[in-house]
Amino acid sequence: MAGQKAEKGKAPKKKAGGMMGMLSKVFALIAAVLASLFFAAMFDVAHLGLLQTLSGFAIGLVPLFAVLSIASMVLTPKPDADIEAQAAKIAGLSESLSKVTSQIVALQDQIDSLSGQDNETLKARNKELEAQLDAIHQVERDKVDGEIEALRRRNEELEEQIKKWAFEAVGKSISGEAVEPMKAA
Repeated sequence: MAGQKAEKGKAPKKKAGGMMGMLSKVFALIAAVLASLFFAAMFDVAHLGLLQTLSGFAIGLVPLFAVLSIASMVLTPKPDADIEAQAAKIAGLSESLSKVTSQIVALQDQIDSLSGQDNETLKARNKELEAQLDAIHQVERDKVDGEIEALRRRNEELEEQIKKWAFEAVGKSISGEAVEPMKAA
């Protein structure tokens, strides 16, 4: 069991494909430099006289270019080694992701348990305050309704007084008596 854990924590060992890949890249680089040199000599770039300079060495440089080009293609590492390395990296990342996910879930549970008590207390206090607010609103509504009813009664009394005064004023003006102005109530 302990041996398995030690193997899981280690990164996968690199195979010999890493060295072959490096050699392949070096050979390809040298071949590309030789190809560039041949191109520059052929078109006499910058009038350097490379054609005359390389003409003696061409018998060795052209086969060297061919050998290096072919070697870089042959020594290219097989994709299976890369796939295995990628699979190992993916497995490691998946394991790390599952660990992080489980830690996040545990942290969320802990936060929920801590805030759950506060949440229930706040809900109870909220209901209590809502009940108090509803009681205050009801008292205010009753007070306003009472004032409206009192004003309605006072309005009816004043309308009755105005009608009475108007009938008396019309009656006195028909009989020719002087009409007294109405007194403010």
